[in-house]
Amino acid sequence: YHINYIEFADELFMVFPERTMALCEALKPLKIKWNCSGRLNIAKPKVLKAMRESGCVFINYGIESVDDGVLERMNKQLTVKQIISGVEATLEAGISPGLNMLWGNIGDTVHTLRKAEHFLLKYDDHTQMRTIRPVTPYPGCDLYYEAIKQGKLKDVADFYEKHMNSDLLTVNFTDIPDEEFHRQLYKANKLLISEYYYQERTSTYKRAKALYAGDTFFRGFRQT
Repeated sequence: YHINYIEFADELFMVFPERTMALCEALKPLKIKWNCSGRLNIAKPKVLKAMRESGCVFINYGIESVDDGVLERMNKQLTVKQIISGVEATLEAGISPGLNMLWGNIGDTVHTLRKAEHFLLKYDDHTQMRTIRPVTPYPGCDLYYEAIKQGKLKDVADFYEKHMNSDLLTVNFTDIPDEEFHRQLYKANKLLISEYYYQERTSTYKRAKALYAGDTFFRGFRQT
C-alpha cells in the first residue's frame, strides 16, 4: 500500500526507553515519517535523537499547565522544570512538540493563564495552531468526582447536559465568573491565533519571494 506515515496511538510509547530505542532501530530501514504521544519527564536527548533519525517528526505532549501548584493538585507527576527541559530537548532534536494546555483547574487564576500563554508563544514552532482549552471533568476521572463533591455536577447525565464542546466550560473550578473566564480565555487564544497566522503570512511571503527569484520548489498559491 506504499505506506509512508504512521501514527502510534499509544500513550505509553516513550515510557520504556529500551523498547522505544529498539523500535526506532526497526523503523530506520523503512524510511517513513511517524508521530507518537509522550511524557516530558522522559523526553531525553539520546532517545529523542534516535526517534528523529528513525523518522519521528512530531510528539504530542499533554502539558496541561505550567504552574507547579496546579500540576501538583492534578497529580500530574510533572514539574515546570521537566516540561521546559523536555520541550527544549525535543526542539533541539528537530522534532515538533505538541503543546497541549488546559486552564480552569483547581488553583488556576488569570496569572496561570498568562503563564500558559507566554509559554506557548515562547516554545511554539508554528507547525500547528495552538490554543488553550478549559479543563473538562470527564465521567470517571478524579476531577469528575470532585465536581460531584462540590455540587457542580449531579451525575453523568448532568455532565452531558452541560458539556457542549471542549472549548467551552463544562464546570468552573476557579473563582472567576463564567463570563469573565471565557473573556480571559478568548483574550489569550486571540493572541495565540494572531501569532500563528502572522507566522503563516510571513512564511508565505518568503515562499513567494523565493518563487519569483527562481526557486520552483514552491508550486505557487493555486493548486487547481
